[in-house]
Amino acid sequence: MKVPTVLALSLVIAVPAHADTMHLKVGEPLARFAKLRPGVHRYVRYTVGADGNRKVIDIWQRAVSFGPDAPGQPDALHIVQRWDRVDGKVLIQDSWFDRSTFSPKTHIRHTVVDGKDDYAAYRFNAAQVVGMPDLANNSRKDFAMALAEPSYNFEYDMELLQTLPMETGRTFDIPFYDPGIGKPGRYNFVVAGSETIPGPDGRPIDCWLVTADYNKGKIGARFWFAKSNQVLIREEAPMDDGATLVKTLLPQEAGDTKPG
Repeated sequence: MKVPTVLALSLVIAVPAHADTMHLKVGEPLARFAKLRPGVHRYVRYTVGADGNRKVIDIWQRAVSFGPDAPGQPDALHIVQRWDRVDGKVLIQDSWFDRSTFSPKTHIRHTVVDGKDDYAAYRFNAAQVVGMPDLANNSRKDFAMALAEPSYNFEYDMELLQTLPMETGRTFDIPFYDPGIGKPGRYNFVVAGSETIPGPDGRPIDCWLVTADYNKGKIGARFWFAKSNQVLIREEAPMDDGATLVKTLLPQEAGDTKPG
């Protein structure tokens, strides 16, 4: 089924015949890591039904910073996500990474439902992802998932893609694992071309269009990354009921640290 178009877009540049593939390995330097700058990005998530009806799901905040993850340690990459849902539920994900390679270190998922807290905390290493037994109230302290190879944290695909050398026709073959969910695997993200879309203030932004099929044989998501800084501007994903899930960047708020 064709994904419903919910945004007027410019013509996509055709993918060249001689496409190239980059096979990423955790621990290797990332070509455009400097594009990942400290600051806050905030998105609204909503669905667009086949009849055009829109329903808001949540506001989704992603904050990037650098600093030591423990006293006396060198600076690491720190990303905190927060979803404030319209139904009152709150999800916070607090994760640390090596500051130059994006190798994941720890991941804490904190869910608040009806005033009750649940914590699921994990630690990454080259061979496996395990629960963190030293974190109080960790519901997944006994968790263990073997890795066939070191994997990136799938919860941060947007930021990882921001650090990659995008070119039309290029495919990124990436080892990912979403801690505590499913199984690890490699996934292809394809730079399908270029499109110009409106930004948060309505002005046009020249973007890379990236697609992913999540190993299911059909496009499961489309991403638009600004060419200037490779920040995600918009994402669309088809849903089983024919609707489209949309994530779109909101304007900066007063008090936000302006990202690069």
